[in-house]
Amino acid sequence: FFSIHSHRLIVCLLLLIANYFGSANSMGMSTGIVCMVNSTLSVDKFAKADNSQCAVKQDSDFDDEFAIPGTMEWTPSQQSLLLSARFYGSFITVAFTGIIADRFGPDLVLTIVLILSSLITILTPPLAYANYHLLLVSRFVMGVVESFHLPSINCLAARWFPTGEKTIAASMFTAGYQFASGFSSLFAASLCKSSLFGGWPSIFYIFGGSCGVFIVLWIIFGIGGPSGNRWLSEKERKYLEDRIKIKMKGGKRTVPFSRILFSSPVHSVLLCNFAFAFSTSIMTAFLPLFLRELGLSIDTIGWYTLTPFLAQIAGKVVIAPSIDYCASRDILSLTTATKIAQSMGSFGASAALLLLSFLPSCENPTAAFCILLGYGLVYAGGTSGFYTSMLSLSPSNIGTIASMFAVSRVAAAVSSTSIVNALTASGTPLKWTFVYAIAALFQLIGGLHFLIFGTSECLS
Repeated sequence: FFSIHSHRLIVCLLLLIANYFGSANSMGMSTGIVCMVNSTLSVDKFAKADNSQCAVKQDSDFDDEFAIPGTMEWTPSQQSLLLSARFYGSFITVAFTGIIADRFGPDLVLTIVLILSSLITILTPPLAYANYHLLLVSRFVMGVVESFHLPSINCLAARWFPTGEKTIAASMFTAGYQFASGFSSLFAASLCKSSLFGGWPSIFYIFGGSCGVFIVLWIIFGIGGPSGNRWLSEKERKYLEDRIKIKMKGGKRTVPFSRILFSSPVHSVLLCNFAFAFSTSIMTAFLPLFLRELGLSIDTIGWYTLTPFLAQIAGKVVIAPSIDYCASRDILSLTTATKIAQSMGSFGASAALLLLSFLPSCENPTAAFCILLGYGLVYAGGTSGFYTSMLSLSPSNIGTIASMFAVSRVAAAVSSTSIVNALTASGTPLKWTFVYAIAALFQLIGGLHFLIFGTSECLS
C-alpha cells in the first residue's frame, strides 16, 4: 500500500484532499459571516448569557477579534438561517445519494459534487452583495451537493481498498475532515482580517479556487476506478481484482433493502455513527461557546478548539496501523480488531465527555484542555472500528449503506443542535452538564451494541 508504485495510495491522498474541500467549502461561511455582517460583536453578550457562570474580560480586551466591520445588514435570525440552510438541503436528499452513486459511478458523482461546491463557494461574495435570498438559496444547494459527498467517498473506498487495507486507508482519507475542522477556521480568520480581495471575500475565492485546481488533479489521476484507471499497473490491477469482489452487472441491480434494514451489524454501524456525529456536532458548533463561558480568552479558545482535532489525527497514526498489522498477520480477526478499536473509541469518548460535563469550572478551566486532548486520541478508534466495518459489510451495496450512514449523521447534527437550543431556552445553569452527559450516553450505547453485534465480515 505504501509502495511508490502504489496508485491506490495516490487515490487515498486524493480522497483525503476531497474530504478537506468538501468540509472547508461548507465551513468557510461559519467564520466568514463574522466579517460579513455590519455589526460590532460585544463580549457583553457572552457575559449576559443565561448559562454563563464565569467572569469574562471586557470589550476593550478583544477589540481586534470582536470589532470586525462588515457591510451586510443581516439580522441574527437571518445569520442563523444562512448557517443552517445547508443542513436542510442535506436532509432532503441524503437518503438516496448513495443509491445514485452506486448507479452512476462514485467517481463521476464526486467530480460533479466538487465542481458544484467550488462554483458555489466562488459565487458566494457576489451573491452576498447582490441579494440575501439568492445567497440563502445557494447555501441550501450547497447542502444538497454536500449530501452526495460522503456516500461517493465511501463507494470509492470500497472499490479501491481491499479488506486488509481498509482501516489504514480510512484513517488517512477521513483525516481530511480533521484538517478542515481544525485549520480551515484559523485560515479563514486570517484571511478575514487581510486586505486580499477586500477581506472576507478572499475566504471563498481562495477556498473555491483551490478546490478547482484540485478537481483537475482528481480528473487526471482519480477517475476510472481500479478497472478503468489508466495509471494503474496491471500487477496492481490484478491484485485489487483478486481481493475486491464487487458485483457490478451494469444497468439495473437488485438491492436487498430488507436484509440491510434488519441487519444487526448495520444497526451497530448506524448507532456508532450517530453517537460520534452527535459528539462531533457539539464540538464543532458549540465548543467555543462552552469555553467562552469558562472565561477563557479568544486566543486560548482557538487553540483549545484545535486540540481534539489534532489529537484525532495523532490517534489515527497509532491506532490504524496497529489494527491493520494485527489483522494482516492473523494475530486477530478483522472483526475482533475493529471491536477493540471501537471499544477504545466509544467507551473512551464516553468517559471523556462525562468528565467534560462536570470537571472544568471557572476555577479550573484548563482541565478542559487535558480532557479534549484525551477525547481526540481515543475518538480516532471509531475510524478503525465502525467506519471500517461499514466499508466491509457489503461492498456491492455500499452506496445504500452509505446513504443510511449519512442520514444518521444528519439526524445526529439536527438532534444535538435542537437539544442545545432547548436547554439554552430553558435557562438551566446545568446546560453543558446535560449536553455532554447525553453525548456520553449515546457513545456508551453505540459501543455496547457494536461490541455485541458488530462485525467486519462481508455479509453479501
